[in-house]
Amino acid sequence: MLVITPCAGRSTRYPGMPPKWSLPDHEGRPMLQRSLELLDLRQHELVVTILREHEEQINATCGIKAALGAATEVVVLDEPTGSQSETVAETLRRLDHDGPFLVKDSDNQFALGELDQPHNYVAVDSLNDHDSINPQNKSYVQVDSQHRIINIREKEVMSDLFSVGGYAFQDGREFLHYFDALRRDAPPWHMELYVSDVISRMILDGGTFHARRVTRYRDWGTVAEWRNELERRQTLLVSLDGLLLERGSMHFHPRYEDVTPNSQAIEAVQRAIAEGDTVIALSIRPPGLENLTRTQLAELGLAGLRVVYGLPIGTWRLLTSREASLPVDSGEAHEIAPDDPYLEARLLRRR
Repeated sequence: MLVITPCAGRSTRYPGMPPKWSLPDHEGRPMLQRSLELLDLRQHELVVTILREHEEQINATCGIKAALGAATEVVVLDEPTGSQSETVAETLRRLDHDGPFLVKDSDNQFALGELDQPHNYVAVDSLNDHDSINPQNKSYVQVDSQHRIINIREKEVMSDLFSVGGYAFQDGREFLHYFDALRRDAPPWHMELYVSDVISRMILDGGTFHARRVTRYRDWGTVAEWRNELERRQTLLVSLDGLLLERGSMHFHPRYEDVTPNSQAIEAVQRAIAEGDTVIALSIRPPGLENLTRTQLAELGLAGLRVVYGLPIGTWRLLTSREASLPVDSGEAHEIAPDDPYLEARLLRRR
């Protein structure tokens, strides 16, 4: 089965940034890679459609193949298309593909079973399963008792089931037939032809589409949603001496081997690690105390905590710079007492 991921838009919901599908996640993986990682693509042919300007600006084809595998086919369009459905149509024409295919959005992720099915389908999820879905930018489906779609509408909430951006068609020629007919008949004021419009016309003509429920759905359609994704995890640089442990000395009491832990700070760091944050401890201790420190941290439930030793006593300043590919502030610095009653809230702060 052909899997088409259209990436030939202008990313207008990510103003002033590189193409949204190329933006790095916490590990530096592009959003495009994240969008596909929950799908089993081993038996399928993956195609990514991009713009010529993306190729020239960020060497897109090379990067896509590095992220998704050398077998990934990249289709390069010279000009932006008017819609996702047009991007799909142009891709099918370029590849002369008339068999089954799946359209998968590049700005979300979900898990689904076997992709290749003997029928057309739309991947869906329920509003009832999510707390922060923006209902205004989805398409919605109504289904019968056999999970057949009887109606699909763009931006009109007519049921709890919404499309997650996965559309499977059995016949590429049939898709092109309906797309061309709709584009030919569209009034001049019609701004965008959605894939859901093609599906709706096919259903009206007697075509059958099934609704398939997905799991583990996450959406990054807007820059605010991608920002929320990045802010789910932090990198915390915490002071070992004075915050996690009592500040010690090589010469006077309390010596490093005699210091007591600050339990409130220890518990906050344990929780941060449990929630997926990266924690790095900064220390004025000389590197020769690494074994002692490792033992102390292990006894406190922080075995394996990364520690940077030998930092000078004085003012530490965190210096970072703004980056167009990051819709978040890349650095903050706070001085806080280990017994501050709001320590954990500040340490685990989520916007």
